[in-house]
Amino acid sequence: MRGTLRKKKLKSGKISLYIDYYPPVWNPQTKQYTRREFLNLHLHAVPATDLEKQENKLYTEIAEKIYIKRMKSLMLEENNIFNKDVLEGDFFIYAENFIRGKQKTKVDTTHYETAIKYLKKWKGAHLKFRHIDEKFLEKFKEYLLTTTSLKSKHTKLNQNSAASYYDKLALIVQSAFLDKYLSEDYTQRVPRISNVETFRQIIDDEELKLLLDNPVEDELVFRSSIFALLTGFRFSALKILKWGDFHYSTSLNAWYVYIIDPKPERSFKHYISHQALHILGGKQDGDKLVFPDLSYHHVRAKLKEWFSKVGLEKKAKFHNWRHKYATDLIEKGEDIYIVSKMLNHKHVKTTQIYAKVPDTNRAKAAGKATIHHLN
Repeated sequence: MRGTLRKKKLKSGKISLYIDYYPPVWNPQTKQYTRREFLNLHLHAVPATDLEKQENKLYTEIAEKIYIKRMKSLMLEENNIFNKDVLEGDFFIYAENFIRGKQKTKVDTTHYETAIKYLKKWKGAHLKFRHIDEKFLEKFKEYLLTTTSLKSKHTKLNQNSAASYYDKLALIVQSAFLDKYLSEDYTQRVPRISNVETFRQIIDDEELKLLLDNPVEDELVFRSSIFALLTGFRFSALKILKWGDFHYSTSLNAWYVYIIDPKPERSFKHYISHQALHILGGKQDGDKLVFPDLSYHHVRAKLKEWFSKVGLEKKAKFHNWRHKYATDLIEKGEDIYIVSKMLNHKHVKTTQIYAKVPDTNRAKAAGKATIHHLN
């Protein structure tokens, strides 16, 4: 591995200084091999004044120092010795490139991006690799567990969200270690934030009957809600759903919807019941939106009004239709793997939150715990 400090004459007449590597070196930022590294240092081709001569001398000295530093780094890497100079690099630039790489493979990077937002909120706009160690990670954990949500200064960030954001940062730190930006994988010595079991405000059958007996006076909100209840669709999916996405399988005598699910950003073929299509008034021709003008803020306000009318204001969340859809399938004995596919979950583990023994099953089991001949 070697390199040469070279000059290139530009159209402007100035001379650009660069390092010519042979063979090419790997650039972890651009994720590709490169032959030339331009140093953004320019000389005057024919210095006319003493100042221009001094500038040429200064820029040449700077270029030579960078060249020596780069050759030292390459020598250390060739001999498998950690190069401490990389510790002065900006971790946030690395993190942004890491996230962009994930996005290219269609991975949902929302939590990665939010983790970096919390990190910047805590440490500011710049963070060097040398600041990252075991103690740093411990303190970031403490920060996540005590800070407020980015959405509201009055709401504490919940522990499960803190756990998710810490895990995403840990993955970036591990990647930085593998790319030789860090001398050690500090995440191995720092326990992750544990998740806590949360109580989900899921609608039961009696509550659903109350809601259906006292429907909201907004046709769009009512139809989109019942369709979500019958299909398990997220709000984001309903917002982009078009009539052209509906298809009929003659061999299966079943309707299905084929879309790109917005949250995981992957294709989703989802079978729906005839009743779900009937709620929409049957399939229409064309490629118009099924729920035009569907606004999250409007729906949220109407849901609150609807649920409050029957004393269920704490359960006034559109996502609860999806929860009800999933738990109903589980309670009726549907295989969890099938339910996972119907919810378009990437991992069955995500679906397991709905697979806890339902109250109806426990109530039936409790009824069986009897003693005969007891008065």
